Amino acid sequence: MLLNTDIFYFLLGFLIGSIPTGYLLTQSIGDIRKFGSGNIGATNVLRYGGKFLGLLTLLIDTAKGFITIVYFHTYIQGDVSDHTYTIMMGTATILGHIFSPWLSFKGGKGVATTLGVAFAILAAYGQKEIFFLILLVWILVVLFTKYVALGSIISLVFLVFYSFFFLNKFFIFFLFITILIAYKHKDNFERIKNNKEHKIIFF
Repeated sequence: MLLNTDIFYFLLGFLIGSIPTGYLLTQSIGDIRKFGSGNIGATNVLRYGGKFLGLLTLLIDTAKGFITIVYFHTYIQGDVSDHTYTIMMGTATILGHIFSPWLSFKGGKGVATTLGVAFAILAAYGQKEIFFLILLVWILVVLFTKYVALGSIISLVFLVFYSFFFLNKFFIFFLFITILIAYKHKDNFERIKNNKEHKIIFF
């Protein structure tokens, strides 16, 4: 019975994560997958759907990761610091976002949803200021390089190193997710290497 319950909640987290935010928000301009990089994430939405839709996509995708974990532990499982279920629900939500069944299992790249999960975990352990440090790393890298992909991976690598020393029970989880997300960005890094990656301009 417990196993069946765990499977149910895993699938629930997967389905919540699978909501294709960027795809749904940009219906007025067409299929976002046919623009730019073809990704449904906030960066591609920002480029072709505008700043408002880009920011809204970022916030909702982040909220999917944060709310799923907090709600699950608050109303169903108990303490959010129960790392076993946190990892289960975090993994389910992130995988749902990356492999959305509504888009033939081709969703986003998982960065925003992962950050939402990370914020929920860090807040539960009284370390939410580290989340803002992670954001600062992302902002600084993107400001200096203009490459969102580079900022995303470097900020996640920072999270992996932090978890190794201060949140060891989540180290393997963050390492696995970072490797997966880095793999999903392989085309971006190939374009960066060939100086063909789009650069983001904030102002």
